[in-house]
Formats: sequence, structure tokens, C-alpha cells
Amino acid sequence: MVCAEMGNYTLIITEKPDAAQRIASALDIQGKARKMEDNGVPYYVAKRDKEIIVVPAIGHLYTVAEESGGRNHYPIFNFRWVPRYAVERGAKQIRTWLETISKLAKDADVFIDACDYDIEGSIIGYSILKYACGNKEAISKRMKYSTLTKEELEKSYNELLPH
Repeated sequence: MVCAEMGNYTLIITEKPDAAQRIASALDIQGKARKMEDNGVPYYVAKRDKEIIVVPAIGHLYTVAEESGGRNHYPIFNFRWVPRYAVERGAKQIRTWLETISKLAKDADVFIDACDYDIEGSIIGYSILKYACGNKEAISKRMKYSTLTKEELEKSYNELLPH
């Protein structure tokens, strides 16, 4: 895994794999980010002013679940965020994605949410930063872009917003 040999770097979270590849390539000084994999989860390494790792989600990695309940339980409506694999059938690959994102977050010193700039994207990015990255949502920055062009992505990276 490349992050162990790199030391401190910037970790960028995207909503989709295509966006991760395009953002990494746009931010790489030579326009050629390296594709890496960890347990089948793709991520990209770009070189700029420092190392940048761009890792995608595959949509919602977390969901809400009742604190207690079941069929014979009176509904209390007390919810918490949990990984999707813990409550949904057929979501086992989510565990691998979350483990990889958590590993990549360990040595990162800057965190950027580059998920879509809408409510859904904000929830995806926030939940990953909070739970998979270890409560980094408060110190993270936000990329705001409407197209995946090199110019707009560079501008967004250079003009990061508070999260």
C-alpha cells in the first residue's frame, strides 16, 4: 500500500470512482495520477505541492438504523448512523471500502470532501469523514465544482471552502 511509504498527504473523498480518477488526474502536476488498489478498492495518487490520495465512495456507505427494535417492539424512533453492511443484505463489499478508506485516512494530515455539492453528496462525504476517517469532518475542507474539467477542479482545489 502506497500510503505507508508516503508519510503525510492530503486525502480527498469523492462520491464515485469516475470523479476520483478525473479529480486526481486534474490535480496531478503531470496530469497522470497513478491508479492503486487495496483489496479491490481503487484509489489514485497525484503529485502536486504534496502527495494527494483521491479515494471514491460507491454512493452511501452509511445509513440510519434504529437503536433497538424488531418486529415486536414499539417504535421509539431513536436512530443512529451505521455502516450499510451491518444492516443491509448484499452490501458486504461496503466493509472493504470502509476499511480501505480508514487505512488511507490514518496518515493523512489534510482532508477534503469532494463529493457532489448537493444534500446527498454532503451526507455521503460527512459520514465518511466522521466515521471512517475518525471524526475529521470538523477539520476538513470542501471542494465545490459543477463540472469535472481540469480548470474548474484546479480552481476548486485552490479555493477550498470550510466543511
